[in-house]
Amino acid sequence: MIWMAVSTFITQTIGWRRAAIALAVLALAIGLYGFHVLDKRWAVKAAREGLVSRVELSAAKAELKVLKDRAAALEAANFQFQRQLQEAEALQTLQAQELEDYESTVDAVVDRALLERLRNR
Repeated sequence: MIWMAVSTFITQTIGWRRAAIALAVLALAIGLYGFHVLDKRWAVKAAREGLVSRVELSAAKAELKVLKDRAAALEAANFQFQRQLQEAEALQTLQAQELEDYESTVDAVVDRALLERLRNR
């Protein structure tokens, strides 16, 4: 019943041919609008993924820089520690040699009689 009313209205006002053209134009407009919406979603998704990847890349670069700086600081500290260790070993060797020299020197040996006299004073 509604179809009959619509059919009669179309034939009396614009005709079937013009109605078909109008329907095709309307379908094309709806299709273009749908493509526009989908294309916009894809563009937004691609932009978001690109932004996320750039942010992740910059964060990874910053982390790499921090790790390189930390490695350089540790290397400098290790070099300083090795130098101090060598100095301490050299000092230990020098002191051991000096102690050995004191032990081997018998010039200032106190005999028992002198020791007893010094105690009695």
